Amino acid sequence: MRKSLAFLIALLAFAAHPALAQMPQLPPAETVPPVRGEEIVLNTVPAGGETWTRVFGQVWARNVQRSTLYVIRPMNGRANGKSVIVVPGGGYMFVSIDSEGFRVADRLAAQGYTAFVLKYRVNPTPPTAEGFMAAMASKFGQLGKGELPDLPPAVDDLAAAVSVVSARADEWKLDPKQIGAIGFSAGSRTLIRLLEQKKEAALLHHVGLIYPPMTQTVTGGPRPPLFLAVAAHDPLFKQGGLKLVDSWLHESDAVEFHLYYAGEHGFGMMPKGTTSDRWIDQYLDWLAVQ
Repeated sequence: MRKSLAFLIALLAFAAHPALAQMPQLPPAETVPPVRGEEIVLNTVPAGGETWTRVFGQVWARNVQRSTLYVIRPMNGRANGKSVIVVPGGGYMFVSIDSEGFRVADRLAAQGYTAFVLKYRVNPTPPTAEGFMAAMASKFGQLGKGELPDLPPAVDDLAAAVSVVSARADEWKLDPKQIGAIGFSAGSRTLIRLLEQKKEAALLHHVGLIYPPMTQTVTGGPRPPLFLAVAAHDPLFKQGGLKLVDSWLHESDAVEFHLYYAGEHGFGMMPKGTTSDRWIDQYLDWLAVQ
């Protein structure tokens, strides 16, 4: 059975499991020990019903309305003056704050980059664990069969994050001309929309798109150097093929493209036992020459 189908079946079974109702909703500081340093609130909306939940060995933040930027700095003496804003995925139903957020930031910081993990606003989901898992199984069961609707507040949050990093570059001892961003899945769609719609996109020196919607053609905006990684078995790749890569190459040849045979959708920093596990090393190699 294909891994993606097995994952969806597991979601449905998990959503129906009676023990799910007792699954703890852990506070952020307890759930994700790597959270450290400065937390920058990007809007004044009340936190409301935001919850952080451990699911399948990952941590997800859902019902996010107060967008926050988490600063993950290199150890003393390791900083290289460069920065990367990390935009996790989650289908706009949650923010994959761990596998596509803090774990990525940790690897960046270990190489001297100051990383900023963006917890952006998402669509509301049912408050109960059972309702949320059932809604998610339904949503992700449609992966690769249509287009994910845009979420303008997420794009606004990313624009605000880029603006903050640029404005406070001197304070953090960063080169304002060396700000990058990397997005995963829905986060990569948010990054694409930023390039098309927001003046802050001009502040980005390079961008990374990890398993983005491959049907997209980026219309308008700058074309900074691009790192793109996706698995051939990903429903989003099957849906769009090389359309995104081809359209980008028509305007800029500054593209590093990795197509992995396996890894499915959402491999992030979760080992799959496939060559897609090496994407972070390849991304860091690419960053080193930007």
